[in-house]
Amino acid sequence: MLPAQLKPADFAAYPPQARAFATEHIAILQQMPLALLPSLLNEVSGYDWKLPAERAQIDRQIQWLGAMSSSQLADRTKEFAALRLNADLEAVDWVNVPSSFLEQLTAWLWSTHQMDAFHAAADNYTTQLAVAAPTPPPATPRLAIVIVGNGVDQTSFRPFSKLRQHGIYFTKVKPDDGVGQILAHASARAQKSSENSAFAHWYVDGGTAAPATRLTQVSYDALAPARSALLGRTQQTISSGTSGPEALRSLLAQMKPQDVGLASGPDSEVLNRFQLSLLTQGSGTQIFSTTFVQWAGRECLRRAQPSTLVLRYAPRQEQQPMNAMLSGAPIEGGGPKADPEGSLVDADMGAYYTWLNLQRLPGSDQSRFLAWFEGHNQAIAIGPDLPRGTVSDSSMKLAGLLQLLA
Repeated sequence: MLPAQLKPADFAAYPPQARAFATEHIAILQQMPLALLPSLLNEVSGYDWKLPAERAQIDRQIQWLGAMSSSQLADRTKEFAALRLNADLEAVDWVNVPSSFLEQLTAWLWSTHQMDAFHAAADNYTTQLAVAAPTPPPATPRLAIVIVGNGVDQTSFRPFSKLRQHGIYFTKVKPDDGVGQILAHASARAQKSSENSAFAHWYVDGGTAAPATRLTQVSYDALAPARSALLGRTQQTISSGTSGPEALRSLLAQMKPQDVGLASGPDSEVLNRFQLSLLTQGSGTQIFSTTFVQWAGRECLRRAQPSTLVLRYAPRQEQQPMNAMLSGAPIEGGGPKADPEGSLVDADMGAYYTWLNLQRLPGSDQSRFLAWFEGHNQAIAIGPDLPRGTVSDSSMKLAGLLQLLA
């Protein structure tokens, strides 16, 4: 089937909001080249469980396309239309399984030496979209807080070396109840926020989440049953000897929250889909808590584009033979040993990556960033009004430091 042959009935298997969206805009979809349309349908088909920021991005794209005349739309997408496709691709069910089509399209483009042309077309398309329908800056400047070093008593490691040139390095922060002060600040920020989204303020913990209110919470420990179920399914697929990497990738892509024991329902579907994606799309997120937090922070900033983000790292397990790491055994109670020192190194780099990802979002020139060595007196604060590359020996509580970033 070609895009021009699309009918409303073709979207019957989509969830309700996605089906309504596709049907409402079918006239636009019918005019798009086959090399481009499945990429958009891959997003539209999951519209019901997209985060608000992701839905807004889809809305802006379809509004941009809908504002064009037929000739303008053809001109904007002519580079995709110029790509040579074979009949086998047309036979793929690209409406209901767009991800499968995209995998086969990738293989075809590589085999016919058209991948460079596809990349050029995609870059041109996304650039035009970003100019014509940009993501608006947040109503409130973004604040990202990263807590590292849980469980480390003494160390010779110098934290935040990559971040110090961008802000003020504090050497006498009072650590008492630091986590509580940070979460209280994030919760108060969420309460005062003018944004109505339930996903504008997040707290991700690499261990057991501390008490917090008004924050969307994700924690490594809370997902232990889901991680165990996923690892079990993965091991079973690998040990069967009848499936290769492609089958495993397809298994992960087709999983639903209920397949790994996550609750299903209108109030939890969006968050659980997000949590499942962290475990199925991230490399090592099922095994290492530090990797989980780093990837969760990246995906949260990219997909949710929150006003407030708190990331708290916890000790990950030591390196073990692969079978031991895939067992899913908890660190406590006879499982693998924790590695606080190695986890600090991981978390320190994760803090730097979080700051980099923060800079990629709209309004980055007004964003605020704080990283703190948990239980210790070292922190780094970065903000538009703070001097760069400086050191402060002033004694200060974390609550006072956070006020500098208000």
